Amino acid sequence: MTQRERSLAILVGICVLSVGGYYFWNQYSSALSTRDRQIDTLRKRLGDEDFTQKKAEMAIDRLAVYRQHALPESIRASQSFYQERLRETLESTGFRDVVIKPLNGRRGGNHYQHMFTISGRAKMEELVQFTYEFYSFNILHKFTKLTMIPVKDSDMLDISMNVSVLSVDGAEEVPKPEDVRIPQLTHGKLKDYSEAIVSRNLFAQANKPPVFTSKGEVEAELERSFRHRFSASDPDRKDQVSFFLTGEAPEGMELSETGSLKWTPSALGEYKIQVEARDNRKPPKSTKQELLVTVVEPAPEPVRDTTPRRPEFDEAKFTYLTGTVAVGGQPKAWLNNRPKNQQLRLGPGDTFTIGSLKGKVVDVKDREVIIEIEGDLKVLTIGQPLADAATMGPASDL
Repeated sequence: MTQRERSLAILVGICVLSVGGYYFWNQYSSALSTRDRQIDTLRKRLGDEDFTQKKAEMAIDRLAVYRQHALPESIRASQSFYQERLRETLESTGFRDVVIKPLNGRRGGNHYQHMFTISGRAKMEELVQFTYEFYSFNILHKFTKLTMIPVKDSDMLDISMNVSVLSVDGAEEVPKPEDVRIPQLTHGKLKDYSEAIVSRNLFAQANKPPVFTSKGEVEAELERSFRHRFSASDPDRKDQVSFFLTGEAPEGMELSETGSLKWTPSALGEYKIQVEARDNRKPPKSTKQELLVTVVEPAPEPVRDTTPRRPEFDEAKFTYLTGTVAVGGQPKAWLNNRPKNQQLRLGPGDTFTIGSLKGKVVDVKDREVIIEIEGDLKVLTIGQPLADAATMGPASDL
């Protein structure tokens, strides 16, 4: 074999080895890829099966909890128990005229849904108490509808409710209240819910703050008693407004809740005080006002007029009892007002005003009359002027 033939044979051998190696490498690489895909598929299937198993375990645990907080699968026994439970809770919390009607339930999977309608009459605090007791009894029940209508001229409400509760297959006994009762709901105890709900008027417009109507600048005199009345109107006509000092106030200054400010200034100057007007709704609304009090020197005492005054003319000094008679069986006293030339005929219980005197006839006797003037009993005899009637004692002694 010549050199050329040997070289050609070697080249052909190399080509055959290269093609064969490439073929076998492709086969080996394809087998590895197939094996990796199979491994990934098996891992995914194993993960899915593990997830499914965990879901099943969680579902079993959840179902066990549901059975602890559900009615038994016996539909008749569950309906009877829950209806009686509702009635006891409603009546114990103060509901009146209670009517409970079971509705047609429905089956869904491994549970049965019972439904009831409830109607009755109660106050808001009684409804809050019932609702608190309802949710404290931690079973699979809920409100599906709640309607409240205020009773006119009353604090009562006409209430209608729809509730539903579940029976779960596998639950054999009704839950014991002490085993499923929640000692405290999310936002606190019954008192906390009552304070947040009962004091609010859910059937009126939102509460509006009071508006000050008193002036914001006043003057006070040094070392003299100063009084000022704060006033405010409330857009909600039935609200009552109270007043309070806020921040710092001069020593000795007092403000009553009705708005009466009292103070005796001890130094000249300007004093700014903050006053809050607050209504009695819950939650209350308030408005603040700044009052500027300027303390000034007291005004000089007025000069008294010492000029003697002439005595005023008094008709009572010239009005005389002229007689006592019976008219139609009723006793009458005759008083003659000479300045006015007027004859008064008065019986027991009649009132009169003569000059500076205002009085009432108490009794008419023979030749004298008993009258009440300014809380005192006086006796007036015939021929005597009214101003000279003799005092008998206080009218309270009658």
